Amino acid sequence: MPPKHKTANLPRQSQAKTQPAARKPDRFLSLLVIASIAVVVAGIILLKHQPSDAVALSVTPPAQVSAPAANQPAAAVAGPFKPSSPADQLDQALAAGQPALVFMHSNNCQSCIDMMHVVDQVYPEFAAQVVLIDVNVYDAANGPLMETLGLRYIPTVVVFDKAGQGSQNVGAMAADDFRAFLRQRALGG
Repeated sequence: MPPKHKTANLPRQSQAKTQPAARKPDRFLSLLVIASIAVVVAGIILLKHQPSDAVALSVTPPAQVSAPAANQPAAAVAGPFKPSSPADQLDQALAAGQPALVFMHSNNCQSCIDMMHVVDQVYPEFAAQVVLIDVNVYDAANGPLMETLGLRYIPTVVVFDKAGQGSQNVGAMAADDFRAFLRQRALGG
């Protein structure tokens, strides 16, 4: 029986010797995972601080906008809306019976950038009749408006007619389709 006892100890001894060798790959794997995470975090930080190549919507500079006469109240069509938030702009447009185009987008998704080009191209044809309300989805102040309008995907366009009836389109549109959508939904023709 003593030989069995020695034989039984040998596998245990060999297991004890192989355990430190098994820990080395675990440490290496852990270091590799930590290094990978550090590289990803550094990349995200660098990308967030990199200027965006996205095209911004055209905005008329304040110097080019004519102010309403001092003795007349500002009418919705006669002057620009200058409230502090897109939600306020929409409220004012709807209260004045003014058609409104709410354009919800980011500055870094390709479909949003494509739609920005379309809006820049088509909207000037409607600028005298339809208020443009530009909503950046990354601005936390716009959260309640986006929730109210049921934003699920970007880009999303919501057009309100004079009666305040809204019509929504999700995704980028071709210029002619966008023009027809605005004409039909905002102006009723």
